[in-house]
Amino acid sequence: MLNMIQAEMFKLRLNKSFWVILLTSLVLSAVMHYLAITEWWQVYNTPFDAAGLSEMNGLSMFMAPLFFNLMIGTLAAFYISTDFGPSGVIKNQIISGKNRKLIYFAKYIVYSAAAVVIAVLIPAVTGIILNIIMGNGGIFTFETITYLLGAYSLFSLQLLGYTAIISLLAIITEDSGKTIIFSILFTIVMYIVEKMPKSGIIERIYEYSIFQQFNQVLFPELGIESIMTGLAVGLITMTVLLFIGMIVFSKKEIK
Repeated sequence: MLNMIQAEMFKLRLNKSFWVILLTSLVLSAVMHYLAITEWWQVYNTPFDAAGLSEMNGLSMFMAPLFFNLMIGTLAAFYISTDFGPSGVIKNQIISGKNRKLIYFAKYIVYSAAAVVIAVLIPAVTGIILNIIMGNGGIFTFETITYLLGAYSLFSLQLLGYTAIISLLAIITEDSGKTIIFSILFTIVMYIVEKMPKSGIIERIYEYSIFQQFNQVLFPELGIESIMTGLAVGLITMTVLLFIGMIVFSKKEIK
């Protein structure tokens, strides 16, 4: 298993799309944080305001699924879906006798780790460094650092559930273009569901979805019940979707 993960990491390092997306995330993070710090771009009533970290409001854009999907959905398209193409990477892995479930699991682990780096670590670290450089280092107290670690841990857990969904889409479509299109459409549908009036079972289901948790886990002073809900929703979503992905990939005909 470790060898498969190492092989996937090597393949990721050679993937030009990964480096382009990584650089894009870095540049956008720096620009958005600079605009927020200098108040050229003002955002109000954010979780960061409530936590006393208004100078970190540049992170707000990166918290929206409609935005971060553009990066990690594209990464899935050019990292996972392209393996089904003429290069025959998937076919070669299967012919070599490796367990399909482990192949899928290794791809999910490496893809998800890359997604967390792109959508979570780079924006957060860039914001911290830029604030320190621009003389706002005093905002990072024990309390605010604790808030960032806790909130981003829960947020990353929801993101792992999201990458499980996108990974499943990638192996179903087997095409980079379709993966990008369907991931965007899926996110748009969930955004519409979030904004439209809901009642009964639909409201209940959405309340306990990762999309609702993306909005909830960043707010400071979460109660124990809210924290446990975030943990449960993220873990269950990730586990169920990962299991489904393994089953689908195991039964999939590889041409």
